[in-house]
Amino acid sequence: MTQKTYQKLQDKNLAKAKRIYEYLKFHKCMSENTFAALYYGYETEFNKIYQNGSYSNLVKTTKQFLYDHGLMEFELINNLRMYVATQKCVRTKNFENATKEYQVTSDELIDKAIEYIKLNNGGVPAEFEGPIVANMLGLTGKVWKFFVDTYNYQEEWNDQLTTPYGLPIKYKVIGVVMTMMSAGVLKKI
Repeated sequence: MTQKTYQKLQDKNLAKAKRIYEYLKFHKCMSENTFAALYYGYETEFNKIYQNGSYSNLVKTTKQFLYDHGLMEFELINNLRMYVATQKCVRTKNFENATKEYQVTSDELIDKAIEYIKLNNGGVPAEFEGPIVANMLGLTGKVWKFFVDTYNYQEEWNDQLTTPYGLPIKYKVIGVVMTMMSAGVLKKI
């Protein structure tokens, strides 16, 4: 599996999305009119509203951002267009945690990577093996680099160990995956 591509927002729209998130977190639902009021912040002057793009594109982008991150859902309640908070919106502590991006990998991909490492049996140096394993797990971007760096560091650390009991070879992958999961940049499904 690959990383979910999220809608990116400019700073102004991100601040507006945060305002909408905080309203949803407290009130649990809002109408289309309330959404527009929160988006524009009616305390601003009317002529300043339309300075950086059309209403429909900006609002559509912000709504898609909130949908993609699982913070808001659309519902028709008594033929009224309502935006409802999701469990993720209610349970997260702040907007930054709610919109944190992470990549996803699966047990099947981890098993394939372990089989690849068993096949190599220590014959391939870690600096060459790490990028291949990261590709097998479907990682991209900064998460891919973090995996490769951690994999190489772990291999250097394992070479310095003088304990008589070596860990099974599968922990070369599982250890790095668990480290990345605890850092919050990878999620295993």
